Amino acid sequence: MSKDSLELLLLRHAKSSWDSSAQTDHERPLNDRGIRAAATMARFCKNRDLLPDRILASDSCRTRETVERFIETANWDGPIVFTTELYHASLEMLIDIARSHGEGSQRLMIVAHNPGIEELTSLLSGETIVCPTATLSQFRVASSAWTDWRGQAIEHLGTWRPKELVD
Repeated sequence: MSKDSLELLLLRHAKSSWDSSAQTDHERPLNDRGIRAAATMARFCKNRDLLPDRILASDSCRTRETVERFIETANWDGPIVFTTELYHASLEMLIDIARSHGEGSQRLMIVAHNPGIEELTSLLSGETIVCPTATLSQFRVASSAWTDWRGQAIEHLGTWRPKELVD
């Protein structure tokens, strides 16, 4: 990655459990498959030198657990911001959050929910991209500063799903 370019990693949270005793959607934890998928995506990022400089994530239980498994598996210790604003955020909100919290990061990762993640991934790639749980997409963005970014990408560098990767 060049010093002049910014990259955005979009990660949908891993698979959550519907069989838990959680009282609300916000409190649902990961299930076993989700735990494995989050670790798979972390190993993929580490092996491909795709680790972010900063992570911005929804504050839901399943998203926190996705990030926790990711950082543990990747042995990553960068800054993390958990925010309620990313809980079921629209694509516009995802862009706003990147603009307001991305400074100081060349490669920024946002971990959030559908439909926002899928809508932003599709907008940036210029095609419809389905993002099941733990899907990761990478973009080179059309800006040299996050505060100036207007939600455009220069290049879609890839989209990966855990079930498609050999772990």
